Amino acid sequence: MTFPSGNMPTQARCERVPPPHDSKWGPMDLRVLQEDDLPLDPRTWNRADVGRWVSQRGGLPERFPMNGKALCLMNKEMFAARVPHNGIMLHQDFRRRLARALTLQELLEKVTTNVYN
Repeated sequence: MTFPSGNMPTQARCERVPPPHDSKWGPMDLRVLQEDDLPLDPRTWNRADVGRWVSQRGGLPERFPMNGKALCLMNKEMFAARVPHNGIMLHQDFRRRLARALTLQELLEKVTTNVYN
């Protein structure tokens, strides 16, 4: 999935973390949408999740001692500085995952608003 430069998630949208599983969204199990063993929404990744994601893509986890919210603050140049051989690809993968999570969050909010109203 590619996004025109104007449609990439912004830092401000990174702040919108979805509600916990026991809230209004209901029992829908989104694990079927996961592409690997990482949580679907990269904003919820802890340091271990970030390290696993980086190492699965050929990077050194110690270069990313942070959680998913901190990754939201990084631009592609920052990724490239930490992983010179494929930092841009790593940035694109993160932004793609974030865009998918945001789209799903918005869809679920619309669906639950319509169901509960």
